[in-house]
Amino acid sequence: MSDKKNITWEVDDSLGILTLNNPPENYLINPEFVSIDQLKSWLKENIKGLIITGAGRHFSGGADLNNLMELAKNENDLFTNLSKGNDLLNYIDDLEIPVVAAISGVCFGGGLEIALSCDIRICTERSMFAFPEINHDLIPGIGGVARLERLTGKKTAMDILFSGDTINARKALELKIVDYVIPKYGFLEFSKNYLNKLVENRPIKVINMLMRSLKNSRELEFTEAVKRDVKMFCELAIDEAKKLKNE
Repeated sequence: MSDKKNITWEVDDSLGILTLNNPPENYLINPEFVSIDQLKSWLKENIKGLIITGAGRHFSGGADLNNLMELAKNENDLFTNLSKGNDLLNYIDDLEIPVVAAISGVCFGGGLEIALSCDIRICTERSMFAFPEINHDLIPGIGGVARLERLTGKKTAMDILFSGDTINARKALELKIVDYVIPKYGFLEFSKNYLNKLVENRPIKVINMLMRSLKNSRELEFTEAVKRDVKMFCELAIDEAKKLKNE
């Protein structure tokens, strides 16, 4: 296990587990809670899937407001820190391995923005979700608005963002903010098992290409997305043919 300030990293077979570790609420000291370079170095260990979770009872209560207001005294510092946090979540969103947010307890503000940057969200029955920024005359600042709207649609996203209200786990499932709701004491094991079933017997190149195809289908025009699928299929098929020839 590796320890950095306010986070821990461990490897479980081919899965990486990144834990937000600033209990009890796991507030984010900085929007960039881990550097992209550090995360890249960890993911070089032949990691096929990534889990992001929180230490103890909660996933994350979001930004430390006092620290954020201190940063806001200097416009350049604030913009630099928010931009780094935004770049990190974009990097997680673009990873060519499946990423699961394993959520317990509070998942608010910046914590919810982290969870929304993951591919799959698995939470406990007692998990709670909110963007309370509106109550401080702020809005989510590192991609939360766009990612929420992408999942729920504009009207529901507006209701959540303008109200700042807390949403329970069942409502979050209904609104497609989370994908699974399970008992509290099994959520992390469930997340590991779920991710292992996806990736454990798959070559990393196949995982990468399938995740790339899914991203292309979301971001590219249809004909361009499927054109790239043709190229990736051919590359994988050639690899398979070479393996069979050498057997």
